[in-house]
Amino acid sequence: MNAKQIKKVVILVATGSLGKQSIEVLEKYKKHFQVIGISANTNEKLLNFQAKKLGLKKTQALLVSKSGKKKLLSMAALKEADIIINVLAGTSGIEPSQEALKAGKTLLLGNKESLISEGIKLLKFHGKIVPIDSEHNAIFEIIRKFPKKKIEKIIIPCSGGPFWNRNKSQIEKITAKDIMKHPKWDLGKKILVESATLINKGFEIIEAYYLFMLPLKKIETMIHPQCMVHGIVKFTDGENFAYVSKPDMREHIENALTFAAGIKSPKREIRKLKKDEYKFENPNHEVLQGINIVLKTFQQNPYKMKSFLEKEEKVIKKFLQGKMKLTEIFTACL
Repeated sequence: MNAKQIKKVVILVATGSLGKQSIEVLEKYKKHFQVIGISANTNEKLLNFQAKKLGLKKTQALLVSKSGKKKLLSMAALKEADIIINVLAGTSGIEPSQEALKAGKTLLLGNKESLISEGIKLLKFHGKIVPIDSEHNAIFEIIRKFPKKKIEKIIIPCSGGPFWNRNKSQIEKITAKDIMKHPKWDLGKKILVESATLINKGFEIIEAYYLFMLPLKKIETMIHPQCMVHGIVKFTDGENFAYVSKPDMREHIENALTFAAGIKSPKREIRKLKKDEYKFENPNHEVLQGINIVLKTFQQNPYKMKSFLEKEEKVIKKFLQGKMKLTEIFTACL
């Protein structure tokens, strides 16, 4: 493979969970990709270690807490880059997504806030979005496998977090310490709270709305605590297909990278589900109100989602500091 065919990659927050996993995947494809830029928010020690391992110069490793947002935005639109992996947490990832797409980059998106708050704007830019989130990437892969089929409905599976089957009085007693371990996924603190409250699943429905151009009525979510089915697409011809795999984000990052580079990806298990093969249940919206409060806000005014996200970040911070109950998050976000 000649130098022109090698895709040059920038990773925004290489030091986080998804960033580290992205580097692991990229190391498998050294002939196809070259990392030319990485960033971190505050973890300078790990950033320097990663830069050395990847053979990067000091100028190619950006510590945002010292260098500032302006340089981060420049990295997101770096002229030499082909692919930008945005795995920034929260609203800090919105502007970098905009800059990458405005510059015509292929954006591997793990920052859901970008689409939730600015989906209408992002889709107008000429860059390409490829989802990294396991559910959206799974659905993306199913649709890609059956491009001629017409979609009737998509189902976004939901682990439910560690407390999906608890009643309201039990939920009220859950502390930040209780919430810090997800039964299946390795996640950051903020996303752990969003997962446990189902706020995250509300966000994923909005993401799917923009990514797959489907009305909300054609997007459903089901509790699936086994976390083996990552996406289901029901087609109008009566055939339904699911993406089945163990919970491992590396697989979905690999799917996105190989697609972005136009190279053959490993074979995935996309198939029809057998009856009663896995457990699926409807979410209890009365106890865990996260999906409903997100969709209510979005349906009232999609342009207000950025302010909702900013408020939600502050509310979750208060919960993590022990200043409110888990159930109080729902009313505080509205």
